[in-house]
Amino acid sequence: MGRHKPDKPRRPRPEEAHAHRGWSLDDAPQPGGWQADSKLFEDVTGAAFEGCASCQDAALTLLVEDAVTTARLVELACGAIINVEGDMPASQVDPDAPGGASPEFRRLARAGLGKTTDGMYRECAQMNATERRAAANTALDTLVGYAAMRS
Repeated sequence: MGRHKPDKPRRPRPEEAHAHRGWSLDDAPQPGGWQADSKLFEDVTGAAFEGCASCQDAALTLLVEDAVTTARLVELACGAIINVEGDMPASQVDPDAPGGASPEFRRLARAGLGKTTDGMYRECAQMNATERRAAANTALDTLVGYAAMRS
């Protein structure tokens, strides 16, 4: 016995038929010439802001293969922290300080301290995908928390 094929095309499942609007990046390169992937950034931040774990996981898998976009995500999270705290607290940069930030996020945050964040981009390029994912997870948690505070 064969399966009956429907006469009409199947409606997409909810997880197939949605998109998430996240933060958009401008197309101008960052100081140092670093150019992040705007579409990928919007996909991952949109899924995170809307709490869509399956889309966030899929987008993060792609994001961490792109060191520049990962670094840009961390850079914006650091900017959000500075907006709230006035400075980068030890819990975000010191590997020995207590706090929830991943060691990888702290590593990138430390590399970005100073007049420019160019060091953050160079350091992120030296990380493997697993390390970048840990840094990106902390950055997304930070940005979602920051957005919730502003709401």
